Amino acid sequence: RYAFDVTKCMFSPGNITEKLRVASLPCAGEVLVDLYAGIGYFTLPFLVHAAAAFAHACEWNGHAVEALRRGLALNGVQGRCRIHRGDSRRLRLRDVADRVNLGLLPSSEEGWPAACRVLRKDTGGVMHIHHNVEALPAPSRALREDGEHREDTERREHPEDTERREHPEDTEQRGAGTRAARVRPEWRSWAEAAAGRIRALLEELHGRPWSTSILHIEAVKSYAPHVHHVVLDLECRPTLP
Repeated sequence: RYAFDVTKCMFSPGNITEKLRVASLPCAGEVLVDLYAGIGYFTLPFLVHAAAAFAHACEWNGHAVEALRRGLALNGVQGRCRIHRGDSRRLRLRDVADRVNLGLLPSSEEGWPAACRVLRKDTGGVMHIHHNVEALPAPSRALREDGEHREDTERREHPEDTERREHPEDTEQRGAGTRAARVRPEWRSWAEAAAGRIRALLEELHGRPWSTSILHIEAVKSYAPHVHHVVLDLECRPTLP
C-alpha cells in the first residue's frame, strides 16, 4: 500500500509487473539499498512481501520522502527502513547491502559506483539495474510471410528434412530456442556491457578480482517506439583467491 499526494508525486502503473516480481524474490534476512526510492515503489514490496530484513532508501525529493514515510508507517515496516535524503551518488554507506535496486530511467549508470560501494565487500550480492534499451524493429509482416512461404516450399521439395525436423527432440530444442529468443539481442548486448562495467568498478574499488553473472533480464514495458524498459538482475561476487 502506498500513500502520496498525486499533485506532487508520480506513480507509474506500468511498473506493476516489476513490483510483483520483486515482491516474490527470496530476500529474507537480507539488507536492501534502494538508490532511487521515490515513494517506495520497490522499497515497500521488498520489505512487505519479499521479507527483506532492512532497507536503506535513498531519495532527494522532499515530497517523495514524506510519502515514503507515510507508506512505511501504513504498512507497519517503518522500523525496518532508514531514509537517506539527498543525492544517492554521495551516499556515505559502505559494505552493507546484499541487494541493490537501481530503478532510475532512462539510465541508472551514474549510480553504479555508489551501488558498488554499498555492496558487501566480502560476499557481494545482487543488483537490479533498470535501463531503457533501444531495439531494432521486428521484420515486417510481409517479410515474415515471404520467409514462411520459402520455408514451406523447401519442406515440400525435401520431405525427408521435414520428417527429421519434426522429431520430438528437435521440437523440444526449437521450443527452448524460442523461449531464449524472447530476450532481444540488444538487451543481451547491453546487459553484457553493464556486467563488464560493474565488474571493473568493483575490482577498482576493492583491488581484487570479482565476477559478475547475468541472472535474468526482465522486460518491464515499452517506454517509447523501439525503446524498452528492462531490468538486469546481476549477481556480483568476489572471486576466491
